[in-house]
Amino acid sequence: MLKPTPIDPAEFSAAVLRETARLGVRLPRLQVLAETGSTNQVAWELAQAGAQPGTIVIALQQSAGRGQWGRQWSSPLGGLYLSRYFAPQLLPEDGAQLTLAAAWGLGQTLRDRGVPVALKWPNDLVVRGRKWGGLLTETRLVGGKIARAVTGLGLNWANPVPETGINATELFSELEFPELGSPERSHDQSSDQSVDRQLVDRPGLLDPSSHLDPSGHWVDRSSNSSKISDDSKISDGSNSLHGASALANQASQLNTPPLLPLTDFPAEGGPPIRSLAELAALAIAGLDRGDRQLQTGGIESFLADYLELLETCGRSVQVGDRTGIAVGITPRGELRVKFSDQLAAELHLPPGAVRLGYARSPQAPEPPGPDGGKVTDFLKNP
Repeated sequence: MLKPTPIDPAEFSAAVLRETARLGVRLPRLQVLAETGSTNQVAWELAQAGAQPGTIVIALQQSAGRGQWGRQWSSPLGGLYLSRYFAPQLLPEDGAQLTLAAAWGLGQTLRDRGVPVALKWPNDLVVRGRKWGGLLTETRLVGGKIARAVTGLGLNWANPVPETGINATELFSELEFPELGSPERSHDQSSDQSVDRQLVDRPGLLDPSSHLDPSGHWVDRSSNSSKISDDSKISDGSNSLHGASALANQASQLNTPPLLPLTDFPAEGGPPIRSLAELAALAIAGLDRGDRQLQTGGIESFLADYLELLETCGRSVQVGDRTGIAVGITPRGELRVKFSDQLAAELHLPPGAVRLGYARSPQAPEPPGPDGGKVTDFLKNP
């Protein structure tokens, strides 16, 4: 698979602002970097410097992305790597609710857009059993309460993924949209002005599937990359962009095409999400949605809806020498596992107590194992 063409951070900032504005989301601060070690770390640094809750950090690639339990998150060019700083007021024992809320908000927002995403306890987004993305929430205590938090998100767009993962190019190809790469987006209906065809053809900014060859591989079909004019005074991405109005003024100086149609859903025949910038905006909206719902209604206000998205329910879970069935989660984020034997009928397992496997790519051979090659769930911290 060929790598996507690099995206200018300032151009991407303007595109994300345009998309979030269409979704009605206000960004107090947006910082887009060509590359950084960890967007979570940058978000913490901005928070320490006085950034407002709701601040967003996006990196086009990371060199030291972090996952759950200290794992490294692979972050090559082509994926979405985003962190959001916010200021909850939550008891430490309820800290898992922050990830539950973020996962629910993301899952519901993407489902509303037509993506068949599900949630895998405790922090993953999956499609057809394969990992599409993951969340990591970090917190700081003030006065005995969680007063500051950063949620980091990684989602696969056009970046390479392992056999148990899936990216958007593969996902949208599997969904069999008949008119991928439709030219309908090449005209700005909101302003009734034609759009530069070179920008429409920029890989990475627009529909990834329009750059697939017959075998499903990414192809750079642009002969020339569009350039920002010298007098546009757009940041090169090394500095923050402050305020929605400032970003809007900068965005207006770019000849960027609309990345969303006027309606809430894409035109018939196209993929549900047509660009990395649009995916970023939807992710921001989803994280904001989950945060607001938790603050205003508490965990009980969306727990039932979360369970509707949870693909973990009904799966077998091996705990020591006992096999149970996952039946849900508690309000504090513990996995509820029921057993049919005469011992404890139900156990509540905290995040990290068990590791649940993923489905594999249809093209990948199933690895050998003690149970005929099936993925086995096992107790991680007995």
